[in-house]
Amino acid sequence: MKRLPIIFILSIIFFSACKQDETCRESKEVFLRVGFFESVTNKAVSIDSLTVFALHQDGSAMDSLLYDNRKNISNVILPLNKVEQASLFVMKLNDLPQDTLSVLYENVEYFISYPCGMIITHTLDTVWSTHHFIKDVNMVHKNINTTNVQHLQVLL
Repeated sequence: MKRLPIIFILSIIFFSACKQDETCRESKEVFLRVGFFESVTNKAVSIDSLTVFALHQDGSAMDSLLYDNRKNISNVILPLNKVEQASLFVMKLNDLPQDTLSVLYENVEYFISYPCGMIITHTLDTVWSTHHFIKDVNMVHKNINTTNVQHLQVLL
């Protein structure tokens, strides 16, 4: 009978540890999700060939080829800079001149738990692009976190 409270306490500790472990297994990846749409009909489009790479804030090239001549692609997942509050991406569609997508945002530290640590989420502020093949960019969701939602619509 004296062992019953000890077993009860140990089982509570065991099950609470499992719950924390489940939280740590959830995705901690935070990406900007961009979809491509036709500007007149606003319908999703699939791009024949797309290349995307990131630039430093001063416009110099990074060693970060994110998509290399990807075929039949309708959306991209882009990593935002966690140290700066802006990211630049160069997009080349088929054989058209390239466009630069500029994204300004606020970095927000989000504490998950002591065993799981923290992540950096983002809140979109301003988005613009050059206009060779991109006609416009719409912000759909401003909060960028671990959820799988589209944040930007690029109108072609």
